[in-house]
Amino acid sequence: MVFVDALQDETLQSEIRRVCLLSPFFEDLIERYPSLAENAFSGIDTYFNRDQLHARFRQFLSGQLSLNHSSPDKPNDVLGEKLRLLRQSAMIRIVFRDLTRRSDLFQTTAELSHLADFCVEEALDHCYREAVSKYGAPMTDGQPEKMIVLGMGKLGALELNLSSDVDLIFLYSNQGEIEREGGKLLSFQEFFLRLARQVIACLDDTSSIDKVFRVDMRLRPYGDSGPLVLHRAAMEKYYLEQGRDWERYAFIKARVMAGDQQGGADFLDWMKPFIYRRHLDYSAILSLREMKGLIEKQVELKEMTNDLKLGPGGIREVEFIAQAHQLIWGGKYAELQQPSLMNILDKLVAFDFLPRSDVDDLRQAYVFLRNSEHAVQAEHDRQTHRLPDEEESRQRLANAMGFSVWGDYLTELDDHRANVSRCFENLIAASADQDGHNVEDCWVQAWQTPDMDDLVALKADIKEMQLQDAVIDAIDQLVPMVLQCCQKTDDAAVARSRMIAVIRSILRRSTYLVFLNENIDALERAVALSTISLWIADKLEAYPILLYELTDRSLLEVSVSKRELEGELREVMRTVEIGDLETQMDTLRQFKLSATLKIAAMELLDRLSIMQASDGLTALAEVLLETSMDLAWYHLEGKHGLPCDASGQPLNCKIAIIAYGKAGGLELAYGSDLDLVFLGPDDIRGNTDGHSPVNNNVFYVRLGQRVIHILTSFTRFGILYEADMRLRPQGNKGPLVATMNAFERYQQTEAWTWEHQALVRARFVAGDSVLGKQFGEIRASIVETGRDRTSLLQDVLVMREKMRQHLASPGPAGSDDGLEVLGKFDLKHDAGAIVDIEFMVQYAVLGWASEHKVLSRWTDVMRLLDELAQSGIFSEEEAESLQRAYLAFRAAVHHGWLGLPTDFERLQTYRQQVHQIWNERMLETNR
Repeated sequence: MVFVDALQDETLQSEIRRVCLLSPFFEDLIERYPSLAENAFSGIDTYFNRDQLHARFRQFLSGQLSLNHSSPDKPNDVLGEKLRLLRQSAMIRIVFRDLTRRSDLFQTTAELSHLADFCVEEALDHCYREAVSKYGAPMTDGQPEKMIVLGMGKLGALELNLSSDVDLIFLYSNQGEIEREGGKLLSFQEFFLRLARQVIACLDDTSSIDKVFRVDMRLRPYGDSGPLVLHRAAMEKYYLEQGRDWERYAFIKARVMAGDQQGGADFLDWMKPFIYRRHLDYSAILSLREMKGLIEKQVELKEMTNDLKLGPGGIREVEFIAQAHQLIWGGKYAELQQPSLMNILDKLVAFDFLPRSDVDDLRQAYVFLRNSEHAVQAEHDRQTHRLPDEEESRQRLANAMGFSVWGDYLTELDDHRANVSRCFENLIAASADQDGHNVEDCWVQAWQTPDMDDLVALKADIKEMQLQDAVIDAIDQLVPMVLQCCQKTDDAAVARSRMIAVIRSILRRSTYLVFLNENIDALERAVALSTISLWIADKLEAYPILLYELTDRSLLEVSVSKRELEGELREVMRTVEIGDLETQMDTLRQFKLSATLKIAAMELLDRLSIMQASDGLTALAEVLLETSMDLAWYHLEGKHGLPCDASGQPLNCKIAIIAYGKAGGLELAYGSDLDLVFLGPDDIRGNTDGHSPVNNNVFYVRLGQRVIHILTSFTRFGILYEADMRLRPQGNKGPLVATMNAFERYQQTEAWTWEHQALVRARFVAGDSVLGKQFGEIRASIVETGRDRTSLLQDVLVMREKMRQHLASPGPAGSDDGLEVLGKFDLKHDAGAIVDIEFMVQYAVLGWASEHKVLSRWTDVMRLLDELAQSGIFSEEEAESLQRAYLAFRAAVHHGWLGLPTDFERLQTYRQQVHQIWNERMLETNR
């Protein structure tokens, strides 16, 4: 050994020769690469932190190295060769320091992890530069989009072992496209997919005996069958809908190790509620039991008895003890949300989850087991955890661990494994008593309870369906938890009946069964909300995908602002292939269902006021209308091209969508339809410029028709909205899309008073903003027109009387005003109800806006009443009284949709007040 013989330090020579006896792999390295050994032994007695190591590694790569196997036309091969030599040099240092105990276990695993970090970073940076040079840079808002590399497992926790592969997950934050020469587009997905393949090839070259690191990508969504890289929205969708317990365990140790650090940190922060539940986590308890059964089975078959990692009392059990506590309690104690095993063990003592003596035993056992693992792997650089069978290898292991004979080592090992097994058994026993119940007993007792006919029927149906054993197991786990949740409600029978209907709807959809079993927060909320609201129960039964929206995380992220909803919908739509209209329509409907459900849940839980809920529902409608317009435009543009003027120049003008009624007044409820008017540009002479051109007028009409088709078509997720177009000029007889001039002319010369009343609550909500501004100016002009108030009042009263005759409920015998003192009434159309308030406000706006132009600014009743009071048209007492009544009536409408009972007796008080103001302001004025 040239390198060893040249050393002047005889003690060091002796140590190296001893390590060579323990590790033929080490001996081979220093014989093959004496120059690498010389580099490795520089500073051999010093522990270097991450920054110091990376500086040494960069200096190493910049040196003049022999690259006999590199190919000038494959620059990645050059880097790959350098990184392979770097690993050889680093392994000489790490193995020597480990087997001579110059490094303790945690210094060894940290240096190995820092080495992996550096190699992955170098490979990623190099391959990214090459990809940008070849394809162009992916840009988002003027900034380059970078890939995020997550280190998982031992790598993520800085606990890598000597022969470990690296578990990685690749993702990127935003979708987009790179425009290349010739106008060709390359999606970010394709760019990062190619980049991911290059990075893996650089690290894990299948043509080379010596790899930098073996790369394992099986922890990514969908495992081996999934794409190598996904964008963040797709990742979030996967973990929301399909995330499993084992993936929660995996992400405990996840760490951003390369690439976009901030983007990765944001994603891992988003993942925290998925990993750490804010409740006692029964799924983690059940996982403990399953693991115990698996270990017992393996021991019985003698498959893992000699495995340091997977065998009884092995490394896995120590890790599982810590991780199970993290999953069960991490949502409550943020201090448990960290990857380091040793730190977690200390926290378990601090929170009194484990006694100090048990933690000391676990810590000592873990160090002994991991050092043994390293000694086994250092022998031949093999990824193994099994105790050796050969006598020579056993002796090497014993000597590396400080024992002269194998038997003494084995005795020490058995003592440590016995301590781990004892702690693990204690944890299993304690988990059976968590929360003071046994779910299996509850399930058995349920069959014996006389009033459980619905459960008996469910059991019979399950038996008849001949479901797979795994599905039966999931049902057996779920039903007892459902029953327990139902018992905590105010009406257990109603809760049980509605939840059994939900369970029936998912019996053949095991994904939902597993989700509820693994997400007790979603299960508890499903039970609670279904008990309160039949509407929610029916939605969950019809669309079980909504169950995913009931987790703590989902409800913490409820959006009611238009900007937030736009961002969310944009991210969701990016997961759908452009041009796939059927899937896009389904996605819009899913988005509406999930957003509406979350808004309803938050309103029922008193976390949103009636006005906030209506604002959210209205904003939701606006973003869905905008997206529907975009989809319709894209479809027609692809078929007919863009509308052009007579000179052939594109008009670049869509249509403006005007919302009337509740959408215009920011007052949508859960079942509201949309009153819409479509307005197009004035000069539409000319044709489109596509391969199948049509007249511009035809194009705009088809655009409106396509929007209505997207809104109203029935798919497996229902319809988006019912669209009522009767408020357009000339009603159903008029064109679907009116020009702006035609609309203005109609409003000035032909519109009835009731149409001007409707205009008070009209506003631009989607489409072409230039046309929207024009509409606003026309609307203000019409609303602010001076009117004879006597004639106006007469028109309003005549229209109100017609509505009462056709729509209001009949009054009681002897009633001369249609106002019942007691009993139910029509919340919208009866005397003293919603329409009376709206008509009073509309009359006042149209009558006084010419003098108080601020009245044309708003479209919602609440702010208009504020302005009417400030302008002195209504007294403050009148305005406040009408506002209170209006909110109470709207809340009752919301609750009616959600299936809640309405306290009509309480509402009668508001009704009397409204009726009194109506008589004073409208009837007495008219006499």
